Amino acid sequence: MLNDSFFWARLGGRMLRCLTIALLAIISVDAQAVPSFASQTGLECGSCHTVFPELTALGRSFKLNAYTMSGNDKSPAIPVAASLQVSRTSTRDTDTSGAMPSDFPKDSDIIVQLAGLYYAGKITDKSGAFVNVVSEYDGANQKRETQLEMTDIRFADATTVNGKNLVYGVTLNNDPTVQDVWNSTPTFSFPYASSNVAPMPMASPLLDMGLSSQVGGLGAYALWNDLLYAELSIYRTADSGIMRPLGAGADITSVVKGNAPYWRLALQREDGTHSFAVGTFGLSADIYPDSENKSGATDNFKDIGVDAQYQYLGGDHVFTSRASWIREKQTWDARFPAMQTDNPSDTLKAAKLSASYFYRRQVGGTLGYFATTGDTDAMLYGMGAMTPVMGNMAGRPDTRGYVVEVNYLPRQNVKLAMQYTAYSKFNGASKNYDGFGRDAADNNTVYLLGWLMF
Repeated sequence: MLNDSFFWARLGGRMLRCLTIALLAIISVDAQAVPSFASQTGLECGSCHTVFPELTALGRSFKLNAYTMSGNDKSPAIPVAASLQVSRTSTRDTDTSGAMPSDFPKDSDIIVQLAGLYYAGKITDKSGAFVNVVSEYDGANQKRETQLEMTDIRFADATTVNGKNLVYGVTLNNDPTVQDVWNSTPTFSFPYASSNVAPMPMASPLLDMGLSSQVGGLGAYALWNDLLYAELSIYRTADSGIMRPLGAGADITSVVKGNAPYWRLALQREDGTHSFAVGTFGLSADIYPDSENKSGATDNFKDIGVDAQYQYLGGDHVFTSRASWIREKQTWDARFPAMQTDNPSDTLKAAKLSASYFYRRQVGGTLGYFATTGDTDAMLYGMGAMTPVMGNMAGRPDTRGYVVEVNYLPRQNVKLAMQYTAYSKFNGASKNYDGFGRDAADNNTVYLLGWLMF
C-alpha cells in the first residue's frame, strides 16, 4: 500500500502541469467572452450564480420563467455557450492485490474530462431552453462518448390569483431534477463536478441520476406568491417515439415500463440577503431487469426525498448550506423469482449534507458529507463479491465519507478546484471490502479541475 507521504509526493509532481493547462485555457479566451445567459440578460454571471453552477434567487426566477429575461439589445441571435473541463485524479492506492491497470483508467493522467456545447437562452418571449451536448471521457468504459446530457425546454407565463403572483409553465427535460431550481436535489447538488475515473460505490437511488439522459419527461409546474412551488412530471424511456431525441447518444441501461411519475413540492422564503427552502420530491418507476428485453415482469422503485437549502448573500460574503435524504423502496417482482436477490424487497437510503463559503465569489470552498445505507442482500450486492476494487464481500450497499473542495475563480466564468474525497466505508465495509485486502480509505482521491465556461 502506498503511504500518505508518497501519495502526496506523487500528486505534487504533476499538479503544476494540470494548473498550467487550465491557465492556458483561461488566457486563450477573450476577456469579454461570457456565457450566453449573461449576454442575453446583460448581467454579470454573479447575478444569477453564487459560484457557478449554484443559483441565486434571481437565477432561480430566471429558470422558472423559461430563461426569457432580456436586458441586452446586442445579445446573440443564437444563444450558444460552451464548457471545458480539464482534470487529473490521483487515487490513494492503485496497487492492492488483484487490482488491474484497467481498474484505474487514466489515474494520475491529465485528461480533457468534458467538452460541452450549450443552447442556453430565450426562444420566444415566453419560452427558452437549456440544452447541453457533451463529449465526455467515460472511465467505466474507458472511452470518450458524445451525448445529449442535460435538456430543459420550457414555456412559462405569469398571472395573479386573488392578488398574488402565480408563475406557471411546462418543462420538457431528460432527467428528473434537472429542471429543479434549488441545489439540494440530485442533478445540481454538490459536488458539481467529480472524477470520471475514480472508483465509485455500486449503490445509489434511481432518483439520484439513475435515469439521466435515458428518459424524456413532460411536466407542469407553478410557483404561487414566491412561496409555494409544485410540479408533476411524467417520464418515459427515451428509446422510441417523440422522446427519443432526448436520449441521443446515451447508453440506455434502465428501461422504464410505461410511465414514471415524478412530483415536487417546496416552500421558499426570500428575506433580504437570506433565502430559505424546504421541500419533498419523489419518483415511482417500473424497470425491466434486462434492458434488451422489454417484456415480462418488472422491478418497482419508489423514491421519496426531502431537502432543504439556506443561502446568504451579504456583499463580499456568500454562504450556502444544503441537505437531502432519499429513501428508496425496491420491490423485486422480476429479480427475486429469478433468484437474483435474496429478498423480495429492499430499502436503500442516501443522505447528503454540504456547506459552502466564498469571499467575493472568488475564493472559498465546500465541505460535504455523504452516506448510503440499506438492507443486506448478498445476491443483489455481492454478485461481484470476489472482484478486486469493485467487489462487495458484505453484501450491503453501505458507503460513507466526506468531500472537501477548495475553489479559486480568477474570473466569474473560470473555476480552479482541488477536491479531496475520503471514504470511511465503501461497498459495505471499512476494511477488506472486496475480499482482496482493499480498504475503503484506499479509494480516497485527490481531484484537480480547471473548469471554463465561455
